[in-house]
Amino acid sequence: MNENRLAFIIIVGVLAFVGILWYAFENPALNPRLENESYTIVRKWDMPIELNEISGIRWISEDKIAAVQDEEGIIFIYNLKTNLVEKKISFGKSGDYEAITTADSIAYVMESSGLLFEVENYLSNNFETTEYQLPFSGRNNMESVVADTSNNRLLFAVKDIDPNSKDYKGIYAFDLETKKSNSLPVLKIPLDAPIFKSKDADDDIDLFSNFFPSDIAIHPKTGHFYILEGKNPQVLIMDSNGKLLKLHKLYEESFPQPEGITFASDGTLYISNEGKSGTANILEVIFDEDK
Repeated sequence: MNENRLAFIIIVGVLAFVGILWYAFENPALNPRLENESYTIVRKWDMPIELNEISGIRWISEDKIAAVQDEEGIIFIYNLKTNLVEKKISFGKSGDYEAITTADSIAYVMESSGLLFEVENYLSNNFETTEYQLPFSGRNNMESVVADTSNNRLLFAVKDIDPNSKDYKGIYAFDLETKKSNSLPVLKIPLDAPIFKSKDADDDIDLFSNFFPSDIAIHPKTGHFYILEGKNPQVLIMDSNGKLLKLHKLYEESFPQPEGITFASDGTLYISNEGKSGTANILEVIFDEDK
């Protein structure tokens, strides 16, 4: 075998190996799971640079997700099929926008200060924006919102300091008919719940305050709440009566900074990651109990 032929074979082999690695990276379901993972990543969509700080997502129709990012008052309509942003709706000035949800033709965007933006007919060119200051501030840090359409309300969880207690993080409601927000939570996440207790933790170490909700979604079939935390990546599952059902740890290899969570109408789950140390993305995820 001459040197040129040997060099050609080596080059082809290296290129094939690189191609296999790239394909596996772009198709997370092919990657081996960590021993304690309780979920499977089915697909991944890398976000364009303008969504590198993607902070909230909402599935709105077949192949389409509405998204917001931290700094700009823009709703981005991202097409999962074409991998493109197909529409932008500029509804407000620069701010700290953390979450988005929709109810029929109205989009609702939450700012961290508790300022809620109602964008009526958001997909049309003649949308109208109304602002509601909820009874929260930057000290509370509001990063979540979801439409609970069966009860004609929005729900949102306090991320940092609950205004009513240090012993729980409250889930509060905004009535879509009266446009009023309750000053007391409709549900509570008790921070001393055993579900938050690490098996390896020292009993003298206070681990109970380490849950910081960054978004919330409602499963369309079970009605369970899926509460995402980005600071210590995990998902808490809670039933509609407030019973804590399951806590899934998310590993930082795949979830470096999860900030948004949403369900499609068929129960398909999507979680978005900010581009903390790379490219932001949206992941399709299946938890083991949902298989």
